[in-house]
Amino acid sequence: MNLYLAGPEVFLDDAREIGRRKVELCARHGFTGLFPLDGDIALDPAGMSAAAIFAANLDLMRSADALVANLTPFRGISADPGTAFEVGFAFALGKPVAAYTNVPLELKHRARDAIGQAADGPESLLADGLHVEDFGHFDNLMLAEALHASHLPVIQARTPAADPFRDLTLFEAALTQLAEARAGGRLGMRGSPSLPEPAGQARGEETLHG
Repeated sequence: MNLYLAGPEVFLDDAREIGRRKVELCARHGFTGLFPLDGDIALDPAGMSAAAIFAANLDLMRSADALVANLTPFRGISADPGTAFEVGFAFALGKPVAAYTNVPLELKHRARDAIGQAADGPESLLADGLHVEDFGHFDNLMLAEALHASHLPVIQARTPAADPFRDLTLFEAALTQLAEARAGGRLGMRGSPSLPEPAGQARGEETLHG
């Protein structure tokens, strides 16, 4: 079973080493890991156009059976936008997605910590004059609901990891979750990806220690 390994660790200076470790962990759990810097991109990523990298990663995702996403907040309070796109692409293809984040708390808590509460107005109003959603999710509801379709709860750290983009503890926990779901015949999408079930609240997040 091929797993596309999505996450902002591709921007690390030692990205290929992190990718090698992830692929190795996949093999231990009976999977074949597909890291975004694999294949054609590995030949000369510096010399490739943005369009070529985009196309190569889409092809790699199409060849995968499932996706494992690192949704640790990246340069802000939310997941890396590229990884969020890849989760949406996998959802549209009907591929299951396992996900983890090495940072705790709900999105609303991180937003309040970073931006501050408005002096007046409802609890959802922040100091920038914009509201923050409150559905009990680790990140934006569109991500959370897409992930819910895979029957695989997001694994979230109880405390921040010291090195959140290199710590693979929860990545391995996600692999274990995938392996157990596959063994139990529970690995699959809920119905048609274009017609998700009615949304629920505060579901699908599982908290583990980092």
